[in-house]
Amino acid sequence: MSVEEKVCVRVLSSMISYAAGEIAKFDDDFKGKLAGLDEVLQWKIGDDIATYTVIKDQVIQGFDGIADNPTVTFEIENVADALKMLTGQTDPLEFVNIVKVSDPDKAAKLTFIMETVGEYAQGLGGG
Repeated sequence: MSVEEKVCVRVLSSMISYAAGEIAKFDDDFKGKLAGLDEVLQWKIGDDIATYTVIKDQVIQGFDGIADNPTVTFEIENVADALKMLTGQTDPLEFVNIVKVSDPDKAAKLTFIMETVGEYAQGLGGG
């Protein structure tokens, strides 16, 4: 794994959490879907990348490091695989082969977050 890949993965994961937090401030439909959620999503990538996202009171915040009590943990062993996934270069069906999920049922209920961020990201291209 290269330093560039590690930096890109850290930046992209931070951007996704930040984007979700901003969307929650302005998109009432998205914010409504967050109602009642109290989750801590831990991401562990490679040997030394860890970030987590806190969803509480319809607010989303991202942090570097290890969460005390995550409700769902996502682990990706290979940084290159994480980079491909975060940049949309993998088929969504490959997710199960790349990512180990501690609670797949809970994770499935939260997929709307990444889907919404993805929809907004498409708009950045002028589409």
